[in-house]
Amino acid sequence: MPAPAATGSRRPGVLVVLVVGVLAAALVRGLLLESYHVPSAANAPTFEPGDRVLVLKTDRRAEAGDVALVDDGGALHLSPATEVGTGADVVGTVVWRFWPLDRLGAVRSSTAPVAP
Repeated sequence: MPAPAATGSRRPGVLVVLVVGVLAAALVRGLLLESYHVPSAANAPTFEPGDRVLVLKTDRRAEAGDVALVDDGGALHLSPATEVGTGADVVGTVVWRFWPLDRLGAVRSSTAPVAP
């Protein structure tokens, strides 16, 4: 009696799953959300150096109280909505701080003056 024909596995290969995962991550980062590292204390007291935030790239309308990520000739910087000019190229709106963990949460612009 002949041996039964070997049937192929119906599970997708590891390579296929890896490629699909990388493509999905690239689409999310390119079109929806992007993380941004705050490099300096220019936005104190809202942000401190080393903070990491998520920028919602689908929301390019910065309203009062929002913080926008602005592309200023190739250099990205954070700016309160009240300081975003009409010709500014708004990349997205900052929606969430995820680092450091003790400051985790939604982000709103602080209008309090900074003490000298």
